[in-house]
Amino acid sequence: MSKIEFKSHVPVAQKPALEALLFFNSCQERVSACIADAIEKFGAPEIVADRDRLRIHVQGLPDVQSLFAIDNDSGRPVGVAVYARQDIEHVTVVHIGITAEYASGGPRSSDQLLLKLLREVRRSTRRVKGVRRLELFYGSGRAAAPAAKAVM
Repeated sequence: MSKIEFKSHVPVAQKPALEALLFFNSCQERVSACIADAIEKFGAPEIVADRDRLRIHVQGLPDVQSLFAIDNDSGRPVGVAVYARQDIEHVTVVHIGITAEYASGGPRSSDQLLLKLLREVRRSTRRVKGVRRLELFYGSGRAAAPAAKAVM
């Protein structure tokens, strides 16, 4: 069983895997309406190279951040959360992707990668002063979870 590591970047060599995860993900049909809404509201995500690393850029969100779930055995990204601080108290996850093997019904679905990825985003937002809520744009009613007070 491979271990998952969470990182803020992906090596340039993993660009095809990141493109597959972000743009050609077979699970996207499950949330296609939410993806369309997110693109309309925030802009389309794009992969940009920053030296030897890849990151996600969203034109409508200048301070967007990404958190990648990386399979340690292969080094490939198997999950991504793209998020931004919408105001002083709110961070919104504007795009999320999980490979089919980790998604519901996949052979590794019991690893609960989506939940772990969102928990890791929440953990990182706790360190940001003033953030009180982490919101997930996808899903019915745009689910929200408290991010808790930042540690000062």
